[in-house]
Amino acid sequence: MTEAIPEQSPFKAPDIYAEYGEFDRVGKEFGFDGSVLMHLAKENGKMVTLNEDLLARLENTDLHDIEEGDWETVASKSKQAKRDYISVKNDFDAGEVKAPIIFDSGDRLHLVSGNTRLMVSRALGVRPQVYIFKLDSNEDGA
Repeated sequence: MTEAIPEQSPFKAPDIYAEYGEFDRVGKEFGFDGSVLMHLAKENGKMVTLNEDLLARLENTDLHDIEEGDWETVASKSKQAKRDYISVKNDFDAGEVKAPIIFDSGDRLHLVSGNTRLMVSRALGVRPQVYIFKLDSNEDGA
């Protein structure tokens, strides 16, 4: 169900602790302490390619509104969210993009962080790699 990560992928494992505010936000939405979600992400997260099955289930993202080459929508949505898509695009050019983080709660696939990275990826025509973690650490993979 998941695809292997290409060796030359610009996506790198994210810094979980740098995203504390996002984990806290998502934790509140799901009824958890943000530190619990950070621990789950650190313990059972893994890098996977965002395939069509995962993409169809993914919520909390503007990725679905972007098509390849659609920089106008990327710029507009980034401005609304007060995000700098140009620096993200530069990260792609440099080959150093922190993978978006996704929480798989079982019935929901929720973006924790990386909406701008996903939008830029789509506009560039790059299939993104993401860091996904599950609520139940006993489950096998994404």
